[in-house]
Amino acid sequence: MTIAPALAAAFFLGLALLAAVGVPLAAAVSLAGAALLAVCPELLAEDFFLDYSLAMRLNSPALISIPLFALAGELAVAAGITRKLLDVTDAFFGRGFHAVGPRAIVGCTLFASVSGVGPAAVKAEGRRLYPDLLEAGFSREIASGAIACAAGLSIIIPASIPLTVYAAATGTLTNIVFTASFVPGIVMAGALLAAMAVHSRLRLRHRRDGGTGDRTVARALWEARWAALLPILVLSFLLSGFLQAPEAAAFASAYAFVYWWRSRRRHPAGKLREAVVRAGLVAGTVVLMAGIGGLFVLLLSTIGFTDALTDFLFRLGGGPFGAIFLVNVILLAAGCFFDMPAIITLIVPVFLPLAERSGLTVPHFGAMVVVNLAIGLVTPPQAWNIAAVSEVTGVDRATAARGVAGFLPVMLFVLALVAYVPELSLWLPRLLGWDVG
Repeated sequence: MTIAPALAAAFFLGLALLAAVGVPLAAAVSLAGAALLAVCPELLAEDFFLDYSLAMRLNSPALISIPLFALAGELAVAAGITRKLLDVTDAFFGRGFHAVGPRAIVGCTLFASVSGVGPAAVKAEGRRLYPDLLEAGFSREIASGAIACAAGLSIIIPASIPLTVYAAATGTLTNIVFTASFVPGIVMAGALLAAMAVHSRLRLRHRRDGGTGDRTVARALWEARWAALLPILVLSFLLSGFLQAPEAAAFASAYAFVYWWRSRRRHPAGKLREAVVRAGLVAGTVVLMAGIGGLFVLLLSTIGFTDALTDFLFRLGGGPFGAIFLVNVILLAAGCFFDMPAIITLIVPVFLPLAERSGLTVPHFGAMVVVNLAIGLVTPPQAWNIAAVSEVTGVDRATAARGVAGFLPVMLFVLALVAYVPELSLWLPRLLGWDVG
């Protein structure tokens, strides 16, 4: 059924006003939706609306894996797994001035494989990488900007919590979404490496390397063998389909806990408790938004808003190419003001019909969404990664934002590739036998 345009406009105006005065988005959606149902109770007469409940929404394998993936990432940091992975990059690239930039990008890429939260990557690696970048001769802007941008890889490369939420919001198998975003994540890492090489060439051209690392690569790999097994096994299980997301998340959590237990003398129990609390906060926020977001999107579909928006934007864009461009602009703008769970659960499903009408499959659209979100993590005014860099390094946000500007062009270039070259996202899933639509 549809409702009067004036009532629909009042609904969105009320939602915007609640968000503008600082009401949390989940609460704003709940209040605005409750008001609409009170004014227009006939919406509840819809059979499919009555059959839908928050409990059904939360009964999703993808959502079940979110707390476990969050816990695995926090335990990996608490147990020192991420530090071991960074030791490998130190040994591989050496300690020379020109090696510091690649170490930072590759280190963040390795961390991304065990943590699906961008700000967590900043906090885990920033304290270690930032002083090295400054010592090598990089400015505070470039050092902080590189860490903030590279940490965004954590939400593109599996196991990404935003991708898990996307799978739940769209009803897609998490393994397929992970596989579709893997190559774009590697391409983004390569683009950031290239940008870092340019900055290194410009700023360190008169410096000589200070030597190589104090350990060989073979020794570093041997010492990190048990830590390196975690991302290798989890990625192998997910990409091959040997384990579904909940089982892979449970395995990752158990593996990280056993690793912590074996080295608990070096990592006190307090760190374990802090890791569990942080994982619980992340998972609780995401799962709540996923449940409320599902009801919100269904309500929009019920009142006819989604279909009307799809038709309007498709005509405005003049076809598939322009419509995809408009969706990217909207997602980039949303990333500047809203957090990732809100965007994925409230905004992305509304634009999914437009994406499919423009020729994008659900896995391809998911890869495009997380690349947008990675850019949003470093785009003011929200810029969660910039805020985390500022907290860890003491650099003010304006300085870090200026550094991010030096990497944004290559990130936007990768976004364009992902958006308009479907095979970049879909060839690996097809190679592995996944049905990508």
